[in-house]
Amino acid sequence: MFKKINQTLITKYPLIWNLKFIWILLTVLVFNLIAFINGFLFFTKKSQLQETGLYEVFFNSGIIIYYVLIGVIICVIWLYFYIKNNRFKSNYPTSRNYLFKEFLAVFFIIFLMFYVPNSFKTGLKFRVSNYMSEEQYLKDIDIINRTQGFTLRSEFGYDNYSRNLPVLAFDSLVSEKETRELYEKNEREYLRENPHDSYNPFLEPYFRNPEFETLLRDYFPERFSYSKINFNQTYQPLKKNNSSTNQLYEEAAYPDVAAVDSVAIGIDSASYASPVNASEKPQTYFNLASLYNYSVLAFNNPKDSTLNHQFYDEQWIALLQKNDRKAIENLLNNYTDLLKKQEIGYQFRYKNWIDYLPQYPYYFIDSNLNYKEINYKKQDYINQSSLNRVYENIELAKYSSTWLELIQYYLLIALIITVLIITFRFSSFKVWLISLIGAGILAILGSVFGISINASIGYTQFSPYIILFVFYIAFIAITLIGLRSKKYKVLTGVNLNWFVATNVFIGIVMLSFYTDLRAEMLYDSTINISIYDLRQTNKELLMLQEFAEIFLYINPILYLISFYFIINLYKKWQAMPEE
Repeated sequence: MFKKINQTLITKYPLIWNLKFIWILLTVLVFNLIAFINGFLFFTKKSQLQETGLYEVFFNSGIIIYYVLIGVIICVIWLYFYIKNNRFKSNYPTSRNYLFKEFLAVFFIIFLMFYVPNSFKTGLKFRVSNYMSEEQYLKDIDIINRTQGFTLRSEFGYDNYSRNLPVLAFDSLVSEKETRELYEKNEREYLRENPHDSYNPFLEPYFRNPEFETLLRDYFPERFSYSKINFNQTYQPLKKNNSSTNQLYEEAAYPDVAAVDSVAIGIDSASYASPVNASEKPQTYFNLASLYNYSVLAFNNPKDSTLNHQFYDEQWIALLQKNDRKAIENLLNNYTDLLKKQEIGYQFRYKNWIDYLPQYPYYFIDSNLNYKEINYKKQDYINQSSLNRVYENIELAKYSSTWLELIQYYLLIALIITVLIITFRFSSFKVWLISLIGAGILAILGSVFGISINASIGYTQFSPYIILFVFYIAFIAITLIGLRSKKYKVLTGVNLNWFVATNVFIGIVMLSFYTDLRAEMLYDSTINISIYDLRQTNKELLMLQEFAEIFLYINPILYLISFYFIINLYKKWQAMPEE
């Protein structure tokens, strides 16, 4: 049967036969299927959900080594049979369409080989997504969103800078007018001492400014202390997407003076020794961290947009204002049930969780429940971060597709390898080998030229672009001259190969060059902002960066179109007389 199939392919479908396309396609598809099954079977116990890089295990463990070895063996065997017969080098009449189809087929096979990591990850995500029903997942993240603030973690913000909504208990004591007046006073004093600097803008809502907390201290002299409860300075705006799968949005508008009082790692007040200043007087603090100021959305509800950050903030403040300790205790019990279900550690040996929570009306915090391995015997704790990680991994499995993940890079790598194979097919071994070795020599020469340019006219970030463009134009010119004169076949073939290879990157390089050029033109050295910060804030540069990401998807398509016309150059080169 196989002999008959082979004979049919030779007579009717020579390209498929020459490529061994059916056999290699089936092999690569089975290879991807094995990776999918391997990923599916990799998830065997719930403790794996606590791992930070669960879905990157293919790259972060030894799994990738086995797949690389098997992949190399498959490719070597396939290339041996594929390269053995070459109708183009044998001067057999071959159309441009035939050669272009050959290029597409090779590119497709190589791409499927590099798609194996996505197949593995898809299988793993499929298994994890079925670990828990969607209904149960939505119920659990609702409990986390409502309860997380009570875990008193040092990672959360509990100062007034962190909150989004008004709280009558505090805002009735300090008005916006008072806050703004103190802000303006501080601004004048700061600029008088630092005339060349700029002062941080007034933040909205007004209670986010450090002046608000400064004025609030006057109303709570009893919060004066020689030790400090430290919580991170965090802020999640209500109008931004704060899914746990994304980075937290934190603003950098908090003045440095206030940051000294606010930013630190989590340390329990009972174990924090107050430092002594030069005059041997201990430093003092006002511990105004309050549950009211907590404003973090741990998980977005993908099925109900009304259950958003503002909704949970409002529910949180309403719960505290109601002062229903029984309702709070029920939430705590539900949360500990989740910890037990996911086999995540917590401990309340010395007191109940409810006893660590501050009291109405201000809910000032006097301790934290930070997770520390070294304090198991001394401190009650909650491993909140591990619980969040479990549901982050489930969220990724259920709502984040892997099919197109990193595909732009796989396409680029597949294109590079395809160009290496096709240039070997279309040119002689001598020309191909000279092209390969010569490319390394050109890279060294380019570096030398770059150093020389920097030494003669001073450093410029554009010298690598200039050198590459000069080489690219030279490749085109030498190729066209050689094809026109029908002389120097080896030199012409080498430059044609270099031209074809450079085409893979030239669009990406030109876009990068234009972005750097625009950044240089827009940069104003008189303004107190680095060029890096300019790239992160300027709308035009941000748009160019977004387009660069999109261009990675477009680049292979543009290359395939250009290569269709380049094939004729190889046909003309093949017709040149031998030297």
